[in-house]
Amino acid sequence: MMNRLYALLLAMLPLLAIGQSYNGPESAEFDYVNRRWLIGNTSSHQILSRDSLGNLSVLVNSTTSGPYGIEIVGDTVFCCSGGSIKGYLLSDGTPVYNLNVGGSFLNGLTHDNAGNLFATDFSTKSIIRVHIASQTFAPVATSLPNTPNGIVFDGYNNRCVFVNWGSNAPIRAIDLATYAVTTVVTTTLGSCDGITRDAIGRYYVSNWSGQSIVRFDSAFAAPPATVVSGLSNPADIFYNVVDDTLAIPNAGNNTVTFYGFPSAVGISNVMPEHLVRMGPNPLPVGGTLVVHCPSRVSGVKLHNLNGALIGTPVCEQRDLETVLILHMPTGLSGGTYYLSFITDAGVIRKKFSMIDP
Repeated sequence: MMNRLYALLLAMLPLLAIGQSYNGPESAEFDYVNRRWLIGNTSSHQILSRDSLGNLSVLVNSTTSGPYGIEIVGDTVFCCSGGSIKGYLLSDGTPVYNLNVGGSFLNGLTHDNAGNLFATDFSTKSIIRVHIASQTFAPVATSLPNTPNGIVFDGYNNRCVFVNWGSNAPIRAIDLATYAVTTVVTTTLGSCDGITRDAIGRYYVSNWSGQSIVRFDSAFAAPPATVVSGLSNPADIFYNVVDDTLAIPNAGNNTVTFYGFPSAVGISNVMPEHLVRMGPNPLPVGGTLVVHCPSRVSGVKLHNLNGALIGTPVCEQRDLETVLILHMPTGLSGGTYYLSFITDAGVIRKKFSMIDP
């Protein structure tokens, strides 16, 4: 079974984006609402938009410096630009945010569920928290032993996980309750640039020393597996959990590579959402969801509309494991979410809403 799974992953289909307009591509992000990719073009200081047909257009024409570490929050795409965090409307690229946070070379960027951005400063070996609405900021980690680069929010564990530059680069995490920094796993990787997660919480890391993408399980318990090779300085990557597609900016040859995985769980069949019946929908926050699936469910994951993994609902299985009672994670607010049901027959993703009581 494991051999077949790895064979599927290694047989994934590469699709090269149109490369003539890429100029120092460094970061990628998927715009789930508008169904397009956004690419940070550092040499031309632009943010490009790539539609489903591969057509490129300019969303943001000049970020002055960068952009690095682009990140979508609500209707705005944020980016690192020198020592500042800048933001632009997704609708037309209008600049709406410009905050100098005193950084030197801000590089990686992520956000939590409480209105905060977290930026790594490559030059000063620090991590800076930015509260978006109040435009206040503070360093939450300084004098780190390695140079931090890509960073990703892990809401289930209330932490940010970040990769580091240099040889034998460790992967570390910063606890968002205490801001304690711990080493998650030591590695033999070198100069890691980006980090992202798939629908079941596995981590993908871009590795310059091997010109590859390596994958870790959600607990970093097993040795990493190389899932993409033959790259050219792979930079800040992003995993689109709805389409199971990994975007890889290649800073070394001005291309962006898109890899479509069979699915995040190694099952090629992504099934239509109407096969799942569930209610009530909308669901009051804190309520219980009753779900009917066509086949046995082995796992359920909850995502927000931006594709970020929120957590794992507590699942009670009934009636030969095709009827489920789901208890949502605590601390959620009203809004629209995705549930991913991992079944024997395939993956089913279902959109639903929660309302505040």
